[in-house]
Amino acid sequence: MVVEWLQNLLILQERDLRCDGIQRQLDDIPYKIKREEANIIGLNEKLAGMESELKAMEVRRLDLEGEVELAEAGIVKYKTQQLEVKKNEEYTALEHEISTLQTRVSELEDSELLLMEEIDEKATDLEQAREKIKHECKTLETHIGRLKENHASFASELGEAHAAVKENEAALDPGILQQYHYVKSQVKRPPYVVELDGNRCAGCHLKVSGEVETQARRGKELIRCDSCGRILYYDR
Repeated sequence: MVVEWLQNLLILQERDLRCDGIQRQLDDIPYKIKREEANIIGLNEKLAGMESELKAMEVRRLDLEGEVELAEAGIVKYKTQQLEVKKNEEYTALEHEISTLQTRVSELEDSELLLMEEIDEKATDLEQAREKIKHECKTLETHIGRLKENHASFASELGEAHAAVKENEAALDPGILQQYHYVKSQVKRPPYVVELDGNRCAGCHLKVSGEVETQARRGKELIRCDSCGRILYYDR
C-alpha cells in the first residue's frame, strides 16, 4: 500500500494525462476543420472547372455557327457574281469557290452537330456533379459544425480538468511537486511516476541499482530511476 503523498502524486499524474489527452484532441480539431474546408474548396473548384469546360464548348459552338454564316454569305456572294460574269472561265472559277464553301459548310455543320452532342453530355454530367457536390459539401459543412461543437465541449472539459489538477497540486508538498514537474519536463513521454517491477523500472524496463530498489521499497521518500529519471514507487 502506497503512502498518502504518493497516492496524491499518482492522482496528479492521472489528471495530468487526462489534460494532455483533451489538449491533443483540442489541438487536432482546427486541422480537421481546415482539411474539411479544403475539401469543400476542392469540390467547388472541380465544379467550376466543369462549368468552365462547358462554357468553352458553348463558345466553340457559337464560333462554328459564325463560320457557317460567313461561308453561307460567301456562297450567296459568289452566286450573285455568277449572274454578272460573261466569261465561262470566270463562271467556272466562281463555281469552284461555291463548291469549296459548300463543302466547308457541310464540314462545319457536322462538327457543330458532334459538338452539340458533347455539350448535351457535358451538361448532363455537370448537373449530376452539381447535385453530388452539393450533397458532399453539405455533409462536410455538417461535420465542420460538429467539430466546432466538440471544440467548445473539449475546451470546457479541459478547464475543469485543469482545475482538478490545481486542486491536487495544492495537496502536495511543494518539494515533491517541484520534482514531479521537473521529471515531467525531462522525460520524453509518460508515465512519469511508475511502479518498481521486481528490480526493474516499469517505465524504461531497465534494472535499477540496489540502493534505489531498497529506498523505493521503503516508500518513505521520493526516489527516481537511475536510468530514465522517472519517479519510482513500490506497491506492497
